Amino acid sequence: MYKIEKIGKYHLYTKIIGTFPPSVAKKFIDEFEEKTKNLKMFSVIVDGLDFILLNLKSFEIVLEFLKKNNDRLVKSAYIIARNPVLDKEAQILLDRADSPKRKIVENLDDAKKWIGISEIKIEKD
Repeated sequence: MYKIEKIGKYHLYTKIIGTFPPSVAKKFIDEFEEKTKNLKMFSVIVDGLDFILLNLKSFEIVLEFLKKNNDRLVKSAYIIARNPVLDKEAQILLDRADSPKRKIVENLDDAKKWIGISEIKIEKD
């Protein structure tokens, strides 16, 4: 399960909960593309504190999406719980997407600092 919220003119917040099978990953990518299609640039916080497991196929879907959007991405922060397996999965994903624009952080404050916002306000589309 996931949620995508606009938190600023060019900033988005995504929350991923539980598992992330390929069908959910595809739906997530479709919805994210729809929300960002009119943005020339964007930054995003991916809150994965309640994330359990990334399926290998889901991993590839997200990786391709990251690579495809590298030119529009300003910065992204990935909040990952202290879990050696998830830390490794997330780091492999970011390494394979190859961009200094992406960073794994430990908490929401570090994520906000990385993408350059001071507070999160959920906005209506």
